[in-house]
Amino acid sequence: MLRSQYLLPAVCAAMLLLAFAGCGSSQRQWEITVENKADAPCSFFIELGTDGNSSSVKVENVAKGKPITLIVGSSKTIVQSVRVVRDKGEETLKPKVELPVGKRYAISVGADGKVTASIVDR
Repeated sequence: MLRSQYLLPAVCAAMLLLAFAGCGSSQRQWEITVENKADAPCSFFIELGTDGNSSSVKVENVAKGKPITLIVGSSKTIVQSVRVVRDKGEETLKPKVELPVGKRYAISVGADGKVTASIVDR
């Protein structure tokens, strides 16, 4: 009987600790988002990392709409290049910027088809 009286509070305390451990975890990650504000679909190709440890990610036929999270990571990276392909051509950015944890690299295609990118807080 004495054990059950202490078991419930111990379980509740453990659950609270686990819940608080997850709070703010998104702040310990970086994120890359893409958004298409133009009428025509776009495809995005992104090169990340350093020369010795690079990777790429892509998403094709992104329709006009809200931003889409393309990739997240837990240690800083470098955005090497961004290529956006549209029905009337393509545009390539070579930012070579460091993307630290807690930040978002937001890539957007405007209604006029112009590609912009910026680093903002998550």
